[in-house]
Amino acid sequence: MDRPTMASVFRMRHAPASVSGVRSTGQGQADPVIRVHSLGDAIRFVANAFPHYDISAVAIICGDPSIPRLGGLEVKSLWREYGERLTRE
Repeated sequence: MDRPTMASVFRMRHAPASVSGVRSTGQGQADPVIRVHSLGDAIRFVANAFPHYDISAVAIICGDPSIPRLGGLEVKSLWREYGERLTRE
């Protein structure tokens, strides 16, 4: 993900979003139902989910069509760039 796209995603951090593809790492445990209020919350959750969850198939979807579907690699990039600012909100 390039810097202009990351900046666009960061600006949209208050937009509604959903998280899917998160799996439990515990044997016999159900996969979690993730409830987040915003794109920023979703990014923060996924960035901090390891090692509690398997996020290899994670997808964050925002209601704004200009924001691409975010997978684990995109979340890691966003967290490196904006994590400190996202945790202060």
